[in-house]
Amino acid sequence: MQELWNKKFSREGYLYGTDVNSFIKEHTHLLEKNSKILCLGEGEGRNAIFLAKRALHVEALDASDVGLLKLQKRALKEDVAITIRHTLIENWEPAHKYDAIISSFMHLPRDEQKDMFIKSIDALNENGYFIAEFFSVDQMYFLSGGPKDTNLLYQLDELYQLFSALPCTICKLSQEIVDLDEGSGHKGEASVIRIILRRN
Repeated sequence: MQELWNKKFSREGYLYGTDVNSFIKEHTHLLEKNSKILCLGEGEGRNAIFLAKRALHVEALDASDVGLLKLQKRALKEDVAITIRHTLIENWEPAHKYDAIISSFMHLPRDEQKDMFIKSIDALNENGYFIAEFFSVDQMYFLSGGPKDTNLLYQLDELYQLFSALPCTICKLSQEIVDLDEGSGHKGEASVIRIILRRN
């Protein structure tokens, strides 16, 4: 995975643009000022930089050192402070609690997805939020980006069963058709799963 993403992020410019993911932007009001936020699978940093500009304490984690270096350079240019963590998601062990964990279009193998969600909920403070948007298995039939491997996509019914068993409230869990305009990497109609969980 690291080699794959380093190759993608080595290209000129920003693969998914520099604007924050629209679903995350829409729900920024859930994040209180000075909250501690973790951006999982943050890549080149578009979400982390947006959040850091809003008086939030942001930590960005990704497997790609190339992506994180681009994030660091842009953060310096934008004059924002972001803590960087370079690790594979499957090796991530939360060192402390967060007020929110956010992620957009992180592609994990099916057998690693469950562990990521469990660790994320465990890493949240009480009433903390997990806010994310991922490609659904139906993205296989769309041409707007994302992997063409169902093992790296997400399935709504599986997520519902998992979240129902975790110590969280499901505020939103839906599969939707949306129009993406995120750099050259995500462009056009797409099938996504949108998630908002609140830690009990």
